[in-house]
Amino acid sequence: MAALGADARVRPALVRDVGRGQDYFRSAVIEALGDYHASYALEPLLQIARLGGPLQIDAVIALGKLKDQRALETLATLQRSGSRETQPAIAAAICLMGINCDAHFGFLVDTLKFADKNPGYQALLRNTVASLVALANAGNPQALQALFDVGIPSSDPPRAPMALGVGTVAIRNAPLMLSFLESYQNRAAAIDLVAEGFDMLEEDYEEEGFFAAVRRGYWQAPEESATRKVGQTLIDKLEF
Repeated sequence: MAALGADARVRPALVRDVGRGQDYFRSAVIEALGDYHASYALEPLLQIARLGGPLQIDAVIALGKLKDQRALETLATLQRSGSRETQPAIAAAICLMGINCDAHFGFLVDTLKFADKNPGYQALLRNTVASLVALANAGNPQALQALFDVGIPSSDPPRAPMALGVGTVAIRNAPLMLSFLESYQNRAAAIDLVAEGFDMLEEDYEEEGFFAAVRRGYWQAPEESATRKVGQTLIDKLEF
């Protein structure tokens, strides 16, 4: 429905569903509105971001995806007054809007490293991973690299959210993931992390889409190319 947001009959239904029902389903609606740049949902998303609660992170990241400058005042207020756990999402949202991205990205990487090394910051870690995933899905390879660089040497429990994060990028932005793996130095360990993420995901249809992209790239690439090598390793490791 979010993909049909230009249809005036669809918009009221989606806006209504932002504010009703179980949080799990509301979260999916909020994410879809962000993915499809639904500026018509700006006000309800702003309300959720201001109120806090379990959907605040989803709403903040969705606001960043909208790239609507009208959200900046609310994001700036939250940056000054919001909890520590919300700061990664706010930084990612402002970066997605194209404002001072280098500084905000540096903050996200530093926070990821801190939460990885210091027990007791699982909420902060999960929100930081979600923020870097949003940047990676928007086409930022440095965000994906940060997840791999910190996630590969990590161990559970902090490793699990990062594995889930790179798995999510794989199914949402397969071209970025595949091109990244072709040049990443520690390719085998990176694919191991992706495999762990796939084990945790319950997105069978989207996983099949990733597998199709891998197979297509494999057969189109020349023999002995990096694309072929990555494709073969993924086929072997993920057993598809």
